[in-house]
Amino acid sequence: MSRFKVSKFRNTEARPSRREDKQLRIFDPRAKPKASQSTQAHENSKDGRLAWTGTQEHLVSTGFNQMREREVKLWDTRHFSSALTSLTLDTSPGPLMPLLDPDSRLLVLAGKGESQLYCYEVVPQQQALSPVTQCLLESVLRGSALVPRRALAVMGCEVLRVLQLSDTAIVPISFHVPRKAVEFHEDLFPDTAGCMPASEPHAWWAGSNQQVQRVSLNPAYWPHPSFTSCLVPPAESSSDSAQPVEPPVVDEDPSEGFSSPPSSLISPSTPSSLGPSLSSTSGIGTSPSQRSLQSLLGPSSKFRHAQGTVLHRDSHITNLKGLSLTTPGESDGFCANRLRVAVPLLSSGGQVAVLEMRAVRHREV
Repeated sequence: MSRFKVSKFRNTEARPSRREDKQLRIFDPRAKPKASQSTQAHENSKDGRLAWTGTQEHLVSTGFNQMREREVKLWDTRHFSSALTSLTLDTSPGPLMPLLDPDSRLLVLAGKGESQLYCYEVVPQQQALSPVTQCLLESVLRGSALVPRRALAVMGCEVLRVLQLSDTAIVPISFHVPRKAVEFHEDLFPDTAGCMPASEPHAWWAGSNQQVQRVSLNPAYWPHPSFTSCLVPPAESSSDSAQPVEPPVVDEDPSEGFSSPPSSLISPSTPSSLGPSLSSTSGIGTSPSQRSLQSLLGPSSKFRHAQGTVLHRDSHITNLKGLSLTTPGESDGFCANRLRVAVPLLSSGGQVAVLEMRAVRHREV
């Protein structure tokens, strides 16, 4: 395991250094330059990765064991001597890229040079990594990125979307939970982090731990322009009317706007309208004895029927040329947000191309 530098106040993925001593270290850069905690992570010194689960206590690591098998571990920083749970996958040589959504705690494991995605649910309360589904890809994966939840089709129960970087294209993969009622499901879509910074850099260095303001994903809370006409006078508010409802907190970043605008990577509003795909579920059955056990232990996961689907080719960004496909093991290959995607180019100086998703809609790049 490479040496990891982790800030306990940032809910982001850590980057390993070149020192290969198999140690997992947590740093608080505002307290002291040395690691605040350290433990042995994975037994093999090949490329390893980290991802926070959305809290300051739990994180997930991927790496290799002594038999060169890929494994995933769940850690609690309050009991850092050993992992809460460990999961062994296979003996593939490609490092795993953990893409973890902190709101749903869905973990997607993507392996470079492979054609399959693994989806798990991280359950720190039960100290478990529960399998959810698997998804077959149409081409070999060279890089992967997770789209922010503010860009998901919430009315279609899209709980996750992954972007796959192939040799010449960017392909969106949608994970949705089938629900009969076409409505907003609060259990699937809790409030998510907005794009406005919580504090200034100097305030953070001074010790501020203020968190990023969260916004609602409910379309009913999105602003809708009111209709006005010169032929119809505006209605005057009555004094007997009910008390006005406080407006919901919305995203105020003018560069990104509100959640789920139309873009080339927005999946259809209903799961049934998804295009042809190569998808497969995890195939995990539930026997009568398991169902009776679940009735004793409580309700099962709300993601148990989630499915991964490669979206229609009309939503792909194709004909990408001059891409750098030899990124280091600690790199995801590229990154994305709601409106843009950045890909590395095969040129001197480490150049990066930034593509506007709206500008490339329905045409090749």
